[in-house]
Amino acid sequence: MVISPAVYYALSDIYTKGSWIGEAIKHHLPGFMMEPMYFRLVHTVVERDYLTEYRISRLTDRPPKTSVKIILKIGMALLDVFNIPEYAVVNDVTEMTKVVGKRGVSGFVNAVLRRYAREGRELYPEDPVENLAARANRPRWQVDRYINELGMEEASRRLLTVKTEKAHIRPARSFGKEALKQALDEMKCIYEETEYGFYIGGDCKWHGLYIEGKATAMAWSSIDVCESVPYEGGMILDLCAAPGGKSIYFAEKYGAKVVSCDKYIHRVKLIKEYARTINAKGISTILLDARDLIPEWKGQFPVVFLDAPCSGFGSLATNQDVVLHRTKEDVEEIIKLQRELISVAAEYVAAGGVLVYATCSDLPSEDESIVRSLLENRNDFSLEKEKHTDPIKGGGESYYCAVMRKK
Repeated sequence: MVISPAVYYALSDIYTKGSWIGEAIKHHLPGFMMEPMYFRLVHTVVERDYLTEYRISRLTDRPPKTSVKIILKIGMALLDVFNIPEYAVVNDVTEMTKVVGKRGVSGFVNAVLRRYAREGRELYPEDPVENLAARANRPRWQVDRYINELGMEEASRRLLTVKTEKAHIRPARSFGKEALKQALDEMKCIYEETEYGFYIGGDCKWHGLYIEGKATAMAWSSIDVCESVPYEGGMILDLCAAPGGKSIYFAEKYGAKVVSCDKYIHRVKLIKEYARTINAKGISTILLDARDLIPEWKGQFPVVFLDAPCSGFGSLATNQDVVLHRTKEDVEEIIKLQRELISVAAEYVAAGGVLVYATCSDLPSEDESIVRSLLENRNDFSLEKEKHTDPIKGGGESYYCAVMRKK
């Protein structure tokens, strides 16, 4: 085994520059589809960050520099998750340490990893809340918030739901599920079929199907939220739509015309490019900050879909770096924004139409509380349906969705 130093450089960008996993991998590991192990390794390090931070603190006399911590976390991930002999991991990580210009600490890295292999894998905090934080890979403040909103038992259940390492893909409607299944069989991919598509392992090189417009990655929970939207005809307004997966799903499933909005020009371009790649028809894009009310749109749309910006805490199976980058202050600002957005979105719903509010969070303060607040202030809406998607089927992810009917 030879560890690419690009893994270290990608993680360095994530930890020191605040880069998101996707952009760091794209920059440093552009050919990751050919080397899925490196892709998985970067994700695994981030997914275990708080546990390995604790273990490093117990195995070292003083905190190492961030660069050294990154190297140790790579080694710990390889020892714990990958089926590689201990001696090979320790030797290869030590060599990688030298390659990335840290020769002076290579002996230290070697010693800590050897000690970790002998005695470090059973180290967990004794305090129950700290223990939950380490096992769930969450900072203490996030765990405290979950406990305050849900209680210890429910908070533990949600935080410790096992996250899948598999991607969920669905067929383009023009290609079809059976055709996609046949294509996966021909590529000898290992997959698990769902009602919407397939969970596939990291070794499945399906990317050519996306380039050909035959399949796309879309979380099971995202599709399940889309399936909860009642459609009885007319145009669909999709606010905060980028990168466009749900707009495309609506257009394909219903043959509906979808007005797809986002506030940033580069994200509007993403929607257009995505629709073009997957061959989706009927989508028009508009540059719009969804907090800004468009008077001419009042009461014009039978379906208004608001997939609101959120903490992302329900989507950590595919967005684990959210844990690193979110702050307490971020969450409070997000909740304020959600209240503003849902208030404007309600204005666009036609009589008898529906407002669908969705997030990829599982915090009540971002979900039920936002919906209850709107219903208390608007007696012309009633709650028709409300749910959190099944985290087992969703690979550990839990999205929220509420359907409100306008009288």
